[in-house]
Amino acid sequence: MSHAAPTPRAAAERIPWIDTGRGIAILLVTLYHSTNWLLGAGFHVEWWSTVDNTLASLRMPLFFTLSGLFATKWLRASWGDLLRSKVLLFVWVFLIWETIGALFFQLGLVMQDKCCGVRDTVVGLILAPVMPIYELWFIWALAIFFVVARATRSIDSRLQIGVAAAIAFVALMNWPGINDGWEGSAKYYLFFVGGIYLRQWIIRYGNTRNTALLAAALGVWAVISVVLGLFGLSHFPGAYFVNSIAGVLGGIALSRFLMPVRLLGRIGQQTLPIYLAHTPIILAMAFVIHETPLLGLLTPVAMILPPILAGLAVILALRLHAVLASTPARLLYEPPLVLARRPVRPRPDAPVAPGSATR
Repeated sequence: MSHAAPTPRAAAERIPWIDTGRGIAILLVTLYHSTNWLLGAGFHVEWWSTVDNTLASLRMPLFFTLSGLFATKWLRASWGDLLRSKVLLFVWVFLIWETIGALFFQLGLVMQDKCCGVRDTVVGLILAPVMPIYELWFIWALAIFFVVARATRSIDSRLQIGVAAAIAFVALMNWPGINDGWEGSAKYYLFFVGGIYLRQWIIRYGNTRNTALLAAALGVWAVISVVLGLFGLSHFPGAYFVNSIAGVLGGIALSRFLMPVRLLGRIGQQTLPIYLAHTPIILAMAFVIHETPLLGLLTPVAMILPPILAGLAVILALRLHAVLASTPARLLYEPPLVLARRPVRPRPDAPVAPGSATR
């Protein structure tokens, strides 16, 4: 997950449809949370919940697959470089924004007449490093994914993918889980490790000029998603697993088709500040709407509010990052230099299981 504009050299190395895919994924995540909190604010936007649930099989599988595509260099890096460069970033922002999220979550409790869960919030924050709360479980999971992938780099990639697929097959039946972080990790590690070891195939598929193939992949995902939703088959063994695999292929196809929309690519290059700040911003806006006459004024146009609120959250999150990036408050987005260091070049002789590729 990127968090800053690329350097000229990095920009030259970028694959445009990947940035577009990241942009699509983060916008869908923001839309999902916007819908949830508008429901909490008293708006009847259940139709958007149906849309969000349909898009779920594309949203997170695509996000984790794209996150894994360029992880190989970290598998070749030393443990010190990985921990102090990549993992530290995720841990740092997770702990900071988990705390910020807990404060803003109180606004959500007020909207739901449950004020105020201070004790539960404090306990939740204490346990967050092992039992993540709120929407930042994605960041928590990525830190774990990089560590697990580095630790298992010498194991045959086919075995790694097979084990991850078996775990995902069960987890994607959407049985009640203990915690969003652990449940999400079980569901989506397959897509991260698949992004690592199937990188060459994924890039080749994403770069294809066969638009009929891409359209078919997108259509297959859409049909599967609609059928599962209409007939309530998501819990049927293997159904949502297949839907999620199709979601990756369909999501890449959608990324290719929307690649000319340059705004999506620009958003995809700055996903981290959006992911960190969008939920507190959504909560703040939903709270203002709920506690003011805006609730009544906006009720007639409730059905168009989720994408509007999501769009505003993205704009404000990026603006907040731009304002704070040149101030001491940039520590909200990156660890201090005394803790971090620039990553060194990966060791060329470091063993990595067959099937991987370097950037």
